[in-house]
Amino acid sequence: MRTDDLEQALRRCLADHAAGRPRTTGAVATADVADWAIRQARRHRRVRAGGAAAFGVCLLAAASVASGQVLPASGGAPTLLAEPAAPPPPVQTASHAPAAAAPLPLHGDLRRQPLAAAPPLPVDLVVAGELHTTDGRQVDLGPIEAVAQASRISDGWLLVGAAPADDPAGVWFVTPDAPPKPVLTDVDAVAVDPAGSRIAWRHGTQLAVASLVSGELTDTTTSKAPEPGRPVGFAGDAVLLARDSDSDGNGRALGVWLPGQGGLPRWTDSASAVYGALPDGRTVVAQVSDGGGRSCLALLDVAREFVTTRSACALPLTGDGRGAVSADGRWLVANGVADARSASESELAMLVDLEKVFDDQVGSVREAGQRLTGATVWADQVTVVHAAGVDQVVRINVDRISNEQEGAVEQLDVPLSAAGTVPVLVAGYPDRR
Repeated sequence: MRTDDLEQALRRCLADHAAGRPRTTGAVATADVADWAIRQARRHRRVRAGGAAAFGVCLLAAASVASGQVLPASGGAPTLLAEPAAPPPPVQTASHAPAAAAPLPLHGDLRRQPLAAAPPLPVDLVVAGELHTTDGRQVDLGPIEAVAQASRISDGWLLVGAAPADDPAGVWFVTPDAPPKPVLTDVDAVAVDPAGSRIAWRHGTQLAVASLVSGELTDTTTSKAPEPGRPVGFAGDAVLLARDSDSDGNGRALGVWLPGQGGLPRWTDSASAVYGALPDGRTVVAQVSDGGGRSCLALLDVAREFVTTRSACALPLTGDGRGAVSADGRWLVANGVADARSASESELAMLVDLEKVFDDQVGSVREAGQRLTGATVWADQVTVVHAAGVDQVVRINVDRISNEQEGAVEQLDVPLSAAGTVPVLVAGYPDRR
């Protein structure tokens, strides 16, 4: 259809309806404008898109006049009376269903362990005959040639000398302003409570526990210790003991001694490692066997002869017993089997959320960097530090690991005087709890 023919048809359509006159074209009554317009639009829509638009305008105008309505001067574009176009095909969207949660979130920085600025150190260190404190002091240890373990107490430090294998060791009280003072000699094993107010030790077949005041022992209580066990910690008033496997067929076991209540220490061979006690003073976190050969992390009730109150099995934790529970009882750091998907090491440190792990909640066990090889010390409720070998001290930030943030694990720069030695971390810090 030519443009002039189209314009004439549109004028006739509008004029006829404005005058109210019907007109005929052959046998078709063009008063039925809708029928006429639709047929004309179908015939010419491929010739010129404007033809359909013009007939649509004509039809809409005619319908408005017939009904007594007037089109507004402004508004949306008029609807075209033509066969609707086919709807577009539906958009295919990719499925985003969450994948199965990995048991151990993987973080590259947990293995890179960037070197962090050392001062101020988060815990005190004993290295190369000196005590390096968090406030920058260096205390000469004088006659103490080597240190096996160290604890911070309210008015100083308690150091256990490192003796040759099978030889007894000594315990020393250290302050910044006086030479080290001997507290105990010829002891086989020593444990100090987290508050630094009590000490337990073994000498031969005798167990003993006493209070500590300015390096002096008071209120000493003793008991026979026929089993080859050693004190490893405290749970309230109870002294926790550990026994290694021996040539007589006795396996590893956990024991408890209740000073002043008489009787011998009680033992359970279902527990192979103890990590520490919860703040309630009667519950310990340990590894136990479930009887079917599986190792389980468990909460044991000390007052009821180590009855298991809660347990979680099939965790990636190893059974070497290295690790520590935070002072608030929320976290455990212990060694575990590394995830084979990306770890080059066979073992790594693991951070366990003790509020979630016994409910099988996802994310309750997370990788926490280099494996523990020495003492593990909680400097505060969110910072744990451990010695990872010669010249290596590792700091773990619990909040950053749980929130999957960078810098969660850092290797600290130890004092230069410590070069070539394994630093001994000082436990305790009762003032930060």
